[in-house]
Amino acid sequence: MSTVFLCTAFLTNAQDPYLSIKPAMPLFFNPAYAGNEYYTRATLNYRNHYPASGTAFATYSASFDKYIDRFNSGIGVILMSDQLGSKSYSYTSAGLVYSYRIAAGQSGYIKTGLMANLYYGVNNPNDLSFPDMINPDGTVEPNQFTYEKQSAFGADFGFGALFNSDYFETGAAVYHLGKENKTVYWSRPLRVYAHAEWQIPVLGGAKYMPSRGLTRYLENSTLKPSVFFIRQAEVTLFGAGALYNFLNFNLGLYSRQNFKLNSFTASFHIGYISDIMDVHYIFDLSFTGKSFRGLATSSHEVGLVFKFATGKE
Repeated sequence: MSTVFLCTAFLTNAQDPYLSIKPAMPLFFNPAYAGNEYYTRATLNYRNHYPASGTAFATYSASFDKYIDRFNSGIGVILMSDQLGSKSYSYTSAGLVYSYRIAAGQSGYIKTGLMANLYYGVNNPNDLSFPDMINPDGTVEPNQFTYEKQSAFGADFGFGALFNSDYFETGAAVYHLGKENKTVYWSRPLRVYAHAEWQIPVLGGAKYMPSRGLTRYLENSTLKPSVFFIRQAEVTLFGAGALYNFLNFNLGLYSRQNFKLNSFTASFHIGYISDIMDVHYIFDLSFTGKSFRGLATSSHEVGLVFKFATGKE
């Protein structure tokens, strides 16, 4: 069944998908995250963009990485697939990642990371239904035009750096380094990502308070405010928010601003953390100017993190 083409502005720029859950797809944000946790890690992530619009715009991704203590290094792989409109548009990529870690002070470290990525893109708009094909009664007329199907196979590269300490983390990454194939729709322009995150203990001195009550459960909780910046082609995103860790749960609220579209998105995050598996869910609501864009522009994202073995730390 054909789908309605509703994402023209996004498609014209051939942007990377936006993913919200960094713990469930760390290598997408920065290759320096490979082997960042001293244990073998596998992740799965699924994002459904604008499900109520009927565009079938979904992103599937998976990654695997581990730390190699002997070489102070991390290695990993990342797989991603974008699909829009019953696979009329698709972009599939596979990348190999390597990172190297050096100490910085007593509790901090600096990491650099490299990614080599292969991609295959397909652009076939013949199966799509455009607005002028839809009758007032909802029936869809056949497409009177035939469009050229495009496909391509190519390679690009990424580089990132990361600084981490007990209470602060910052990093930056550049993806899609290399010659851009401008003849193919799914060719991705250069993407720049930067972020900073703080980890603030909450009620760290609660055990010394005369009245305990609920405070005994908050002694090990933390608040993690963060900011980030993304630039790709003509699109600039800036975001800020905070994640609250309480017992085995995460609760978060984030916002991001798309300056090109003058749109604002609020993201609600809930997660469960354990020693062997983490589960994350994010729900996005979008606004244009001061107007709510409706549920058709909402997005759902689910991420899983599997922890197989701990190491040195």
